[in-house]
Amino acid sequence: MARFATAHADVYERHRRELSELSATGRIRTAVHAELPLEEASKAHETVESRANPGKVVLRTS
Repeated sequence: MARFATAHADVYERHRRELSELSATGRIRTAVHAELPLEEASKAHETVESRANPGKVVLRTS
């Protein structure tokens, strides 16, 4: 991704703005598979490493 962003900065920036707008207006959302307390970080790692998560794995700090 970094190589594309560097080589095509104008396209990357345009897409970044479009995605930010879609997210801000609620037209797209991040898929969250699990939300776990920080104390269960090992479980979160196991989930990600097993590729069993169709969405993001989020660790809560409070």
